[in-house]
Amino acid sequence: MSKAHGGFLFGILRRSMEKIHKIGLFDSGLGGLTVLKALEDVLPQVPKIYYGDTLHLPYGDKSDEAIIGYSLRIVEFLRQQGCDVIVIACNSASAAAGAVLEQAFPSLRFVNVIDPVVEALANSNEKKVGLLGTRATVRSEEYPRRLSVLSNTVELVSLPTPLLVPLIEDGFLGSDIAEQVLRHYLNSPSFHGISSIVPGCTHYPLLKELAQKVLKDVRWIDAPEIVAAQVMQWWNSQSRLNQPTEHAGTQFFVSDKTESFMDLAQATFGISATWETAVLS
Repeated sequence: MSKAHGGFLFGILRRSMEKIHKIGLFDSGLGGLTVLKALEDVLPQVPKIYYGDTLHLPYGDKSDEAIIGYSLRIVEFLRQQGCDVIVIACNSASAAAGAVLEQAFPSLRFVNVIDPVVEALANSNEKKVGLLGTRATVRSEEYPRRLSVLSNTVELVSLPTPLLVPLIEDGFLGSDIAEQVLRHYLNSPSFHGISSIVPGCTHYPLLKELAQKVLKDVRWIDAPEIVAAQVMQWWNSQSRLNQPTEHAGTQFFVSDKTESFMDLAQATFGISATWETAVLS
């Protein structure tokens, strides 16, 4: 065997032995795609798998026990698909299941969508911030609890906004109905005097333009970008040099595939990829 031929075969063998690291993301529906989009902007070369648990949408109205059960099954599925970094791209799941998942899967790296935003708030000059969240997220009180550990100067006011996710998932984004509902929430007396809004649900970044129309002088905090920046920082710190250098693409899974969901993913995010159905038990 020639030296060149031997080197070629050795190169193939070495690459086959190298682990291709993947990032897994999950949410109950479309919302986590806002985080995926932000991650694609900063880590396009990393393979990703997205799982939307549309069968149990929305998580925000479920009990903690139910959310934990769904999350455990999804993470096991993503682990079996080769993901070793998991982004919990759902505030309700981050609040209810984050700690449980870290204990159940000690070999995986988890990034939730609460801690990066809380850290950004603690390092800001904010005085009073409004949090829009699902019932599950607000009920958990995880945002104010985690913020109080890092800062005692930022006042966080939380408001449950359960109608927003169904409006988005049912295709009412940008409609008069969506504006009326959002205006009702944002005009809550508890939000008087806020300087910024935290979208405490990964669906809510889709409401940014509408929220800024209702409250012109209030800053919208770009939570998906903050989360993606933290994932990128950690990823690069690991010197994972065996990754492809080009765009690696994303695999998409849902627990219940419907035409309306596919159409909305295409219309809202431009995603025309094939969605595979994976029902987890």
